[in-house]
Amino acid sequence: MRNRARLVLLGLLLTLPPSTLRAADAVKTQGYAVYYSAVATDTIPMQVAARHGLRRAADEGVVNISVMRGPDAARGTPVAATVRGAAYTLLGKRLALNFRAVDDAGMVYYLATLHIPRPDTLRFMLTVTPVGGAPIAVEFSRDFP
Repeated sequence: MRNRARLVLLGLLLTLPPSTLRAADAVKTQGYAVYYSAVATDTIPMQVAARHGLRRAADEGVVNISVMRGPDAARGTPVAATVRGAAYTLLGKRLALNFRAVDDAGMVYYLATLHIPRPDTLRFMLTVTPVGGAPIAVEFSRDFP
């Protein structure tokens, strides 16, 4: 089961464009690693978008959050969590994020879609609370040229 979870996470990460993957795309604290990404849905392969019910468009984005207990995804255990938060434009407009859980053979991750007002830089401010754990603040920015 753990090998399957690793493969699912790796598969999901590999669907993202290389420019979106950076070593810093995680918050590691309290024995958890919270992995995050935000991309325009037109960069996601058609099969992946269809499987997750995502509309592929340059002005639509998806935020992906996964939580692992342990130092990294290769050695961690997937953990269920509550994810809440919003994105903010450079002008301060709040864009609500409604996360939905996706359970893929024991690997749990959370997806939220949003309209991307291009060009802009969005600042994401999230609170991720692992089941049985304390809230973890996750803040990051993404440029959408």
